[in-house]
Amino acid sequence: MFRISRKLDYGIQLMVALAKESEGRPIPTAKLSKMLDIPLPFLHQIGHSLMQAGLINASPGPRGGIKLSQSAEEISVLEIAESLEGKICINNCLSEHDICQKMDECTSQTMWATMQDQIISFLGGINLDILAKQELAKSLIAEQN
Repeated sequence: MFRISRKLDYGIQLMVALAKESEGRPIPTAKLSKMLDIPLPFLHQIGHSLMQAGLINASPGPRGGIKLSQSAEEISVLEIAESLEGKICINNCLSEHDICQKMDECTSQTMWATMQDQIISFLGGINLDILAKQELAKSLIAEQN
């Protein structure tokens, strides 16, 4: 079953909350934990991964917290996803590390590869500012009508 992990879902919620901080001030993790209903230890784990990827900065102290390391316009959902989950690979046969023994007679590899490319393209085309402004939902609804 295809599923988005809780880690990724929370990570995107966290990044959107940081993007909505118009002053760019650090937000204490305890406040974010309560506001987003994310357990504080899990939020710290997510924050650590995002910090290692260079997407957020942390500042210690009573006025400290976390904030985006760059503008929301410069951060794609793909970057967030890959910093938390690794490179997107929907099937082992599409991994650079695995060589499928059935590749010559495979009837589904092209379909999986196309789907993976579309997911990567879609997530790469959505910047954090679009989510923070809630413009994505509006544009997707407009496309369906």
